[in-house]
Amino acid sequence: MHARDLAWPCTSVRLDTRLWDAVGLLIRERAPALVVVSADGHPLAAVPPTTILNAALPRPVRDDPLLAAVVGEALDETVRAGAGEILLADILPTRPPGPPVVSPDASPLHMAAVMERTGCPVVLVVDYTDEEPHLLGTVDATTLLQHFF
Repeated sequence: MHARDLAWPCTSVRLDTRLWDAVGLLIRERAPALVVVSADGHPLAAVPPTTILNAALPRPVRDDPLLAAVVGEALDETVRAGAGEILLADILPTRPPGPPVVSPDASPLHMAAVMERTGCPVVLVVDYTDEEPHLLGTVDATTLLQHFF
């Protein structure tokens, strides 16, 4: 079994995508991460949903999670509204670490090692056979657990 056999198709987005649209995509695809690519299609990042959720939270709640317990649902609309104004470029570091990319022939063990090394629970399966990037999909840690166990 190889990465191409385990990859789940995904839709990539660009840095100028609004957080609101990214959230909709994650929800529709039930994706383990959002794949951000450059204008020429090269993978830039695999952004987990927790990073996107954190970016949408009001700063006081990020700084003090107990505040969320006090205000309850009062700030829910603030979170929704904020997601419409934030771009993915706003939440990624200026120099993000390289995305966890593997070839279509990568073994499950190789993918697990890449996840361990990068601390990312997903790898991007990218085919570069004709020098152009072709994103085949993602493989998440749960899929690898199912493979091994």
